[in-house]
Amino acid sequence: MIRHIIKLYTEKFSQFSDSEFAVVDEKGEIIAKTKNYESLENNVKVELNSNYGRMYLYIKPGLDIEREIQLLKFLYTELLNYEGYIENLVQELAHRQEELGVVYDMVARAGLVFDESEIIKIIVNKINSLISPRACIVGIFDGEVLNQKYVGGEISEDVKQEVEKLIEKAVTSRNFIISSSQGVASFRSLLAVPMFSGDKPIGGIFVCSDEKPFDTAEAKLLLTLGNYAGIILYRNRLIDEIKRTEALRQEIEIAKRIQESSLPKVIPNFDGLDVYAFIKPSSSVGGDYYDFIFKKGRKCFLISDVAGHGIGAALLLSSLRSVIRLMYEFTPDTSELLNAINRVMYEDTFEIGVYSTVFICEYRSDNLLVYSNAGHIPPIFFKRSSGEMFELDIHGSPIGLFENEKYGFSQINLSKGDVVVVFTDGVPEMRNQYGEFFGVERLKKIIFENSDKSALEICNAIVDEVMKFKGEAEQKDDATLLVAKKI
Repeated sequence: MIRHIIKLYTEKFSQFSDSEFAVVDEKGEIIAKTKNYESLENNVKVELNSNYGRMYLYIKPGLDIEREIQLLKFLYTELLNYEGYIENLVQELAHRQEELGVVYDMVARAGLVFDESEIIKIIVNKINSLISPRACIVGIFDGEVLNQKYVGGEISEDVKQEVEKLIEKAVTSRNFIISSSQGVASFRSLLAVPMFSGDKPIGGIFVCSDEKPFDTAEAKLLLTLGNYAGIILYRNRLIDEIKRTEALRQEIEIAKRIQESSLPKVIPNFDGLDVYAFIKPSSSVGGDYYDFIFKKGRKCFLISDVAGHGIGAALLLSSLRSVIRLMYEFTPDTSELLNAINRVMYEDTFEIGVYSTVFICEYRSDNLLVYSNAGHIPPIFFKRSSGEMFELDIHGSPIGLFENEKYGFSQINLSKGDVVVVFTDGVPEMRNQYGEFFGVERLKKIIFENSDKSALEICNAIVDEVMKFKGEAEQKDDATLLVAKKI
């Protein structure tokens, strides 16, 4: 995916800049280059900070080369770091869910599940029995704000104003805070202790007395109680999170079943075109999708890849599928279909910055394939008569990325034995245990070696080789294939 994004980014950059440069990997392979770039010779080489292996900028010297180097290095480093941040965030969330699972098992076995209000009542009653304050408040942090206060006893308005201040001091110092004042006709002693679970501040306990000052022993006793209370309350929060996680798991399972039901149950008859498709999500619900649409004598197949995976991607994918099926009936060709889809999806997604690639192809009775490509990784076309392979065109950026994007179309004539293989980037970007990509060249080799077989057999050969290459490594992206062969 990152290589594909770099290509799109560079193409867009070329439209408003005369800079001549290329982005190159550590093996010297050009990932992307500006439209006017010619050669790596006599260029300034600049290394980029990347989590995807070493990458370099080769920049043709100009009048203000230093400024150009700094600008390009900044832009591409930011791009790479943003993608890395998303991957790190996903790993962190996965680790968090694993931790919650362990806690859930431990708590469920011990049978220690409490309602928060009941826990607070127990805490307040325990404090009253230990030090008999006039009033007690237990404050819990919601983010950085101390709220959800639970009050026991009577407390004056002027004392209420001291609560948050004293608890925040106790949390900052991780110790008890005692404050006393003596007036002509009144006496007041205030005590606050923090509540922590490990290094995590949970809140604090505040008590006041107008009879005697709190002593150090009482303060230490309340501090100990506060430490246990923090652990109990945090445990209770974890249990709530686990309940939400379980509810989310059930929702994911429902989303998975809905998504599976949205895929075609059977492959329709394309009259002279042998078609087969395969999909393997990287998680319970994925961001890939393929479809076949037969309406008003028109026959088309398509494949789409939504950025990311999981429930968010599945929701966007569901919307995209509905829009495509609705718009197909009212648009005359594939390019106008993508124009219409982009207008609708951009309004819903531009604020959250998500997008999707789409490759859509119509098969006509005169053996003609007419196709449009919205930022999707180029499909491979194998010409049987010459044994040549071509990568089909891209006609614009992904759906939802730019508001006024206009899409074109291309067409190819099919002869007996010709093969078209459409795939998402989860196929060539599948990694093995050493972090190596499967790559497009391996894919082309498999297509060539199996080109005399059926669409099903070609698809299975590709899947077998990709999975064998992956081995025990984690599948990080959804993988989808669609094979069409002229018979």
